[in-house]
Amino acid sequence: MEEHYPQILRRYMGEERIGSYEYYDKATKDAADICGAGQGASKASKRSEPISREERSRYSGQVRPIEEASLRQWALENQLWVNGNDFLQQYHYRQIGAGAEQKVYLKEDGLTVIKLNTGRFHGNWLEYFNRLLFHAFLFPATKYTTVGFSEDEEVLAVITEQPFAILTQGAPRNIVEPYLMKQGFTRFKNDDYYSRSTSVKLEDLHDENVFLDDEGHLLFIDPVIYFETPDLKLNGEMIFRFPF
Repeated sequence: MEEHYPQILRRYMGEERIGSYEYYDKATKDAADICGAGQGASKASKRSEPISREERSRYSGQVRPIEEASLRQWALENQLWVNGNDFLQQYHYRQIGAGAEQKVYLKEDGLTVIKLNTGRFHGNWLEYFNRLLFHAFLFPATKYTTVGFSEDEEVLAVITEQPFAILTQGAPRNIVEPYLMKQGFTRFKNDDYYSRSTSVKLEDLHDENVFLDDEGHLLFIDPVIYFETPDLKLNGEMIFRFPF
């Protein structure tokens, strides 16, 4: 299993799931592989490992342009590139939400949302695609599927699809926290959670990102997932060290 996947993700994709695309989509994995190869071949990856947020930010700033050049070429070669003006012409009137990270549109079928994400919450694109892959295992009912690439205000953006449901009841913390505790996560700040055994951090799990459906099931719509690296200093057991 490729080293650009965190240990816990390698386990799910390899040992426990036998790499089945039933749990994640091929385009997301291919994009992660492209980003991982680009990072691994970069000069930045040959230097010492970042041990502070400043060093990690500097590293991401060096590898992100490499990732984006490779992703653009791959998207063009595989008919995954969508012209930004064409995308807006098709979907601007169907926009149903927007946040700091992405814009959300309702697809014509009424069953799916389209999300245009610029990866703002992540320093590099490998982090983002690893997040999507892990989301598919952790929260399969709301998993993302990568369907294309485009631009949003001249910035590279990933187009994903996610199942849509009319959800009016946000899940309160006193329901979300016990559920995640059973999954090995502990709340450490506001609505952010951390699992020491897997070195996974979940952020933004407030009642606008986690909902209850009509049967009382929790649906995690937009959790921000981070895999611990040494600079985060959270003392996890499965720290992600690629590519250093």
